[in-house]
Amino acid sequence: MDEQDNLLWSKQQWRHTGTVTLETASAAEIARFSQVHQVQLPADLVRYFALVNGTAGTYDKEFFCFYSLAEVQAVAERFGDYHGAPKYSDLLHTWSEHPTFYAFADYMIHSLAYAIRLDAQTTATNPVFVLCGGIYRPIAKSFTEFLALYRRDSPLLYMSDEELAE
Repeated sequence: MDEQDNLLWSKQQWRHTGTVTLETASAAEIARFSQVHQVQLPADLVRYFALVNGTAGTYDKEFFCFYSLAEVQAVAERFGDYHGAPKYSDLLHTWSEHPTFYAFADYMIHSLAYAIRLDAQTTATNPVFVLCGGIYRPIAKSFTEFLALYRRDSPLLYMSDEELAE
């Protein structure tokens, strides 16, 4: 599946269950996010915010919540004071790369969280990591690849060691 198919599939699924936001992010809002955070959003993430922009703060039927652009935060900002279970504030001590990652979704009310690397310059890849307390694991090379995992409900989304053979 290509990126657009995964985006459209996600939007249709969320719209069908009433979890898609009604307001998409404007080009000005996307530019402002990049300027404020001093990062370049990859093209696939820009298209996501322009087409879907999250699940309106609600969880889908699989219990994922995708954030709107306004809710996306640096890992340190989102989890710096998060001392619940799992204790995400541990990431600030266990993960040296956390300053370049931004949380964009979570699963089962923060049982797991998902973050993408955003850099000041455009890069060839923007890896996505799954987070659980102070534990982190790469699961996708891009937001597009993450959406493909989400679409097929891959075990990688849940910190499984490997995907099951299909």
